[in-house]
Amino acid sequence: MGDITKIDANLAAVNQIISAGGDTVKRCYQCATCSSVCPLAPDEAPFPRKQMLLAQWGFKEKLLSDPSIWLCHQCGDCTKYCPRNARPGDVLASLRLQATRELVPFKFMHTLYNNLWGLPILILIALAIILPIMFLTFQGVPSLSDPTSFPYSPVHYKIGFMDLPARVLMNDLIFLPLSVFIIAIMANAVSRMWNSYLETYKIPQAYRIGYIDVIKTYLIPALKEILAHSRFEKCGANSWRANPHKMLLFGFIILFIVTGTVFFLADILGMHTPWNPITHPVKWLGYIGGLLLLYGVIGLITGRNQAVLENSLRTTYSDAFLLWLIFVVGITGFLIPLSRIFTFYYNYVGYIYLAHIIAVFLLFLSVLYSKFSHLVLRTTAVIFDLYYKDVLKKL
Repeated sequence: MGDITKIDANLAAVNQIISAGGDTVKRCYQCATCSSVCPLAPDEAPFPRKQMLLAQWGFKEKLLSDPSIWLCHQCGDCTKYCPRNARPGDVLASLRLQATRELVPFKFMHTLYNNLWGLPILILIALAIILPIMFLTFQGVPSLSDPTSFPYSPVHYKIGFMDLPARVLMNDLIFLPLSVFIIAIMANAVSRMWNSYLETYKIPQAYRIGYIDVIKTYLIPALKEILAHSRFEKCGANSWRANPHKMLLFGFIILFIVTGTVFFLADILGMHTPWNPITHPVKWLGYIGGLLLLYGVIGLITGRNQAVLENSLRTTYSDAFLLWLIFVVGITGFLIPLSRIFTFYYNYVGYIYLAHIIAVFLLFLSVLYSKFSHLVLRTTAVIFDLYYKDVLKKL
């Protein structure tokens, strides 16, 4: 007889997977139906059967070094046809949350983002950063019920060649350092993620290329695939998700362009906001982006509710939190310029503006600590998938 290798399950890791939404993982009895019906699983590395087995044993390191957990789009096809209702898509969703948690520092923030009791604490953290900057830039405590005090205060700052209103300087002091913080942490997470994939797939040194070459060769094809939602559109059970998800993505892209344009025009060129909410072209571009954002997020919320009733999808707190946070960002973003058109609630614009800043702040940070990390981490996995296919052709 050959040697017998004893393998002990990592029960702590299994419990983490269960608590993050993968509570059905133990129902799987490895029939492979999920891998057979999945429209996204490649022939050379089908999922999610392998990932379900690893999850049952708690092989966390192997799972977190597996790009397949990100290539899954939680279509629901595997759940629909699973004879044991093991819900493999939900298990892989919980694995993605675990991967996000392991890749970034300050793990207590991940805990706050993914539990209902953490929401008031997150709001307090946002206020602890926003309010001091607000008081500093507005030279005291502004009155939220007086738009001429906040946000449209006459206070201006001359900084070099720039002439910045208080609200503009406030936003710069809040979101520019926050953006640098997020980019630095996410860049480190992506680097760790990529290196773990290289080791897991044992890519020979001769076929390893630098990050610049990876970006030059594979980023554009990956972005084309993501923008087209070609993988989403292969899904069967929840094919309805493709269109609202695409509209949500386009909404974010347009609003990102609007934000960059406003920063350049207002901060650099001194073309002070608020601009005319009816006639200014940048405002109209923002309205288009906002409408796409709201259309997408409302479509996802209502579609998910229907899918839950049909048992083809499960909505966890992590899912609901992100969707409703985006909804609040979109609604408050619209109410600010509309208050200057429908003046009956103009005196409330200070409260709406503060709520919008808090929501945007939490949305920014959610790139590190919530399901919103898919924006970067799934893109990285798609890029690796394209790269690995090329490597296989050369081997």
